[in-house]
Amino acid sequence: MDEKQRTLAFENSMNSRYLKALETKEVHKVAGMRPRPDKFGPLAGRVSLQGEKPGTFEDYYIGPTHVNLEGLYVVSWAAPAAAVFFGSSQEWDSQKIRVRRRFVKRIERLTNYSDEWVVPKEKEAFPSPKPTQTQALPTPARPSGPSARSWLAKAQAKQKVELASPPAEAPTPVPDSTSHLSEDVSTVDDLLRVTLSAPRSLGLESVLSTLQAEQYSLVTFAPDKSLVIQGHAGTGKTIIATHRAAWLVDAQRTGVAHQRVLLLGPTPAWEDHVSTAVTELSGRTQNVMVGSALGLMLDLLDIKSEKTTTTRSTETKPVPAGADIAVAAFADDWKREAQHRDSLDRFYADFVGANTTISAKLRKPVDAWRRALPRDLAEAILDPSLWPLLAFMKICLVPAAKFEHVIVDEAQDLTAFEWRVLEALNAGTWTLVGDMQQRHSQRTFKRWKDISNWLTGSTWDERTINDGYRTTQAITEFAASLLPLITRHRRQSPLGRGKAPSVINAQIRRRSMESLALEECQRLASEYPVGSIAVISPLVGQVAREARKSGWQGEGRWTQVDKQGKKYQFLTPEDARGLEFDAVIVVEPAVFRADTGTNGRLYTSLTRANHELVVIHDKPLPAALARAATRLVSTNAFSAP
Repeated sequence: MDEKQRTLAFENSMNSRYLKALETKEVHKVAGMRPRPDKFGPLAGRVSLQGEKPGTFEDYYIGPTHVNLEGLYVVSWAAPAAAVFFGSSQEWDSQKIRVRRRFVKRIERLTNYSDEWVVPKEKEAFPSPKPTQTQALPTPARPSGPSARSWLAKAQAKQKVELASPPAEAPTPVPDSTSHLSEDVSTVDDLLRVTLSAPRSLGLESVLSTLQAEQYSLVTFAPDKSLVIQGHAGTGKTIIATHRAAWLVDAQRTGVAHQRVLLLGPTPAWEDHVSTAVTELSGRTQNVMVGSALGLMLDLLDIKSEKTTTTRSTETKPVPAGADIAVAAFADDWKREAQHRDSLDRFYADFVGANTTISAKLRKPVDAWRRALPRDLAEAILDPSLWPLLAFMKICLVPAAKFEHVIVDEAQDLTAFEWRVLEALNAGTWTLVGDMQQRHSQRTFKRWKDISNWLTGSTWDERTINDGYRTTQAITEFAASLLPLITRHRRQSPLGRGKAPSVINAQIRRRSMESLALEECQRLASEYPVGSIAVISPLVGQVAREARKSGWQGEGRWTQVDKQGKKYQFLTPEDARGLEFDAVIVVEPAVFRADTGTNGRLYTSLTRANHELVVIHDKPLPAALARAATRLVSTNAFSAP
């Protein structure tokens, strides 16, 4: 066992102790709910500080939550002392930083690490025992002396925590191979590249070890102000949104932790995707409610999701200015006069059939819109595009419990009535995250300023992020051909150039798009045997039918399983928002723009791939994409559009 293997084995022993301690940690009870044990992620890294006396030093780990055991002191990633790990500071509490160690993880195991030296490199980053491969790994003792004790006292005072009783020791894991050390991660940039290149699971994982300084500053942005984050595809917007939700409810951060935070995304698929990261960062806390815009509307209207579409409608009928004011005003009058004040059925019928006296209060366009609505609630509820209106009506009649902070991912696609519903739920501040270039409808707000002006009672700060992390440069540039030239700027991706996208013309191949898509699925499965693969298209139902004819089996809402047991995600452009995969097959780009008038759905779908993108088409490609395809220089499968 070489030095790096011994160090990693030792750090894994510490990680095992940490995870074991979290299993025995006190479960916080929430009124009316059955208590559940927390499920946090592994250690993220380690920080070494120079001690108060020459030649001495002190260290602490960074993890999802605080633990203080004999020889193992873990600072919550949300605590002030963790800021030096994520930023570029050279000292904390007047103590000089020596080195930052960042871990590469795979699920709960540490698989690699990188040391970032702040001072000139010394012989050892951290003190550690030197056991042989067969020896047990002992628990290290924190350096003795006044310096160590004073630092611990100060840190505990800052975090307002008590020393925990040591749990039963977990078995010390010993590496069974050196495969996890095959990648050189001698620098932080190497660690970022290796981490981002790792196969993607179907759930988003926390990224504490590679959370960038720019991202960390947005995650920890002042909670008493509202924030808008504009970011291109692949800039880590969803990472910021999930980590900010967990940070706001963390008791170790500066200030009073929030008790109720809503983290809202566009679809149930997104909700499933991000829940893993939220759990790793904050445990199974009830303080963060993770939901989707679709799920929220269904909950408010008490519609069973299995009885209706699983895709939120982004194409609403035109709604005139002032319609929301008219609904709210009518609700105020109606509740004062009506006998059944919480009956949505009666309220809706009265609203669309209001007599001339009431309609005279409304402006002419609003009155015309109101009278064009379906005559009764049973008919209206069959139209998903009307759900935001009906949900707003319901919340006007029966106010719901409020949140201290609302975070919205993919916020560019919310409609006016959806914003009014969220405004009724929010008693505090906002974090809006999205990309106006990815708008899926022309009937949503075109600028962030329009949204912030629409929402009342907040002081707003708008930030733009340009650094791309998730997608290779080749895929990013190909997708950006759909954007206006002025918005195409991207910084170089840590993943490098990568493979050029493959463009396959089904007519030239004399094959159906559906059969080609299945063939590409299985080719990519061999390329990424432990990675994730998705088919994205408005025609995804046709591809799914072809899969079933070929003997594939459906599993859940979005998964198809081939005869070898390999799983693939089959998604509409709406369901794919906010998700990421190792490889993506986009089928028939020409149909993405239909009924929307924007390239947002196609651009979003093309940028879901981290490493490899395949485009299959039968109809001519959109002009901008066709020009980009002709510029491809690659050994990948290619056919002229």
